[in-house]
Amino acid sequence: MLRNLVIIISVVTLTASCSTLKPASSKPAKAPPTETSGNVQFLSDISVKPGSRQDKTRSSITAYRSSNTPDANKSKSDVAIENYPALQFKYAILENASVEELNNPKLLSFMDYWYGTPYHYGGTTRDGIDCSAFAFLLMSSVYGVSSLPRTSKEQYDATHHIRREELQEGDLVFFHTLGRKRAVTHVGVYLRNNKFVHASVAGVQISDMNDGYYDKHFVGAGRVIDQSAATNLYNKKPGS
Repeated sequence: MLRNLVIIISVVTLTASCSTLKPASSKPAKAPPTETSGNVQFLSDISVKPGSRQDKTRSSITAYRSSNTPDANKSKSDVAIENYPALQFKYAILENASVEELNNPKLLSFMDYWYGTPYHYGGTTRDGIDCSAFAFLLMSSVYGVSSLPRTSKEQYDATHHIRREELQEGDLVFFHTLGRKRAVTHVGVYLRNNKFVHASVAGVQISDMNDGYYDKHFVGAGRVIDQSAATNLYNKKPGS
């Protein structure tokens, strides 16, 4: 009897403790490996935030790897990315262009000085500026154009009208932004790759002519007539 009782108690004890006999949990997953190769990583989809606005441009810059070993066959374009001035990088991203294309330091400095300035109708200062005043100051300061009128409509009338596919740096692009009429009410300065810089209602920024709004409201393009500045505008040598 006593023997049977011992056997029954042993069976009950084993049954009650089955939950404690489960296999140990599997080992925790290893943490993701940490990049230790030392290679520099460059980011895509960079956005630049002028003031409180963001002008996002989906682009990337590819850098050549530098080497401690001289390579006689390396081309001149295989230059370490850090050798280029910061402004060239910043605006190469915004203009979706290569760093080498941005060879007008006056233009880069001017844009950087005004970038993010708020819009103010009739304004001409860093406290606030409108589109035609910005275009007037850029053309005067960067290209030496002295004959450009003050308003966007007058600027349109004062330029030689060209086709959209003929646009090059320093040309003016015009838009209608009020009502259904196609009267010129807005102006910007063309850069490259369909990008133009202007004083929009969001402030001074770079925009894309292929964006829905600007593409729909595009009126035309104009090349400056000021002959005294023609050489500065359209006969620039690379690096000048």
